Amino acid sequence: MRILFVGATCFELYQFFENLKEAPENTGPVFNYKWYDLDIDLIITGLGTTFTTYFLTKALSLCKYDLVINAGIAGSFRDEISIGTVVNVKSEQFCDFGIEDADHIKTVFDAGFVDPDDFPFHGGKMINPHRYENLELQAVHGITGNISHGAADSIARMKEEFDPDIESMEGAAVFYVCLFEKIPFLEIRAISNYVDIRDTEKWDIPTAIENLTDELFRFLRKFATVKQIS
Repeated sequence: MRILFVGATCFELYQFFENLKEAPENTGPVFNYKWYDLDIDLIITGLGTTFTTYFLTKALSLCKYDLVINAGIAGSFRDEISIGTVVNVKSEQFCDFGIEDADHIKTVFDAGFVDPDDFPFHGGKMINPHRYENLELQAVHGITGNISHGAADSIARMKEEFDPDIESMEGAAVFYVCLFEKIPFLEIRAISNYVDIRDTEKWDIPTAIENLTDELFRFLRKFATVKQIS
């Protein structure tokens, strides 16, 4: 089984990949690793939807994968999804894809440029159809934009327009590419901060990365065991 991990930055996944066996002459842009009977590849795309879309599409053109996993940290809009929590993002929306009208965001669906039910959208959302019983994480709805929100007005607008649980800068791009390419995928995120007026002293990135690493290995350990038994 070959799995492609998609990360925005190296530091979000460094703990995870430190524990894998690296292939000789690993020069990228797709880095190759081994863990038990799993072949695991990695691409680091950089922040945002444009870079993610390009580098993921490029990687998929070079190799056939059984599963794509977008893993990293994210911000939470909800008090009940606390810092350090690891979540399974089951649906995504682009939150900066439309028209700003006074204090209102008119999406491309609202404006009539795109049918909200044209593939890969359902009511303007993209939904992950793939289910993995071994992934015992809270399911959440994410929004993706090229700006990490940290001002009161814009945060209020995101909540009103999209009612999100979390935000990232790459998730919806992975959904979009994988749905079109018909490749099973997951988006697994660890909460590093609340989406609030920006104060990085309140963030806890180390705990988020540690918990993310633990959950990734928990999932892969069960997957690898299943493959070995079969």
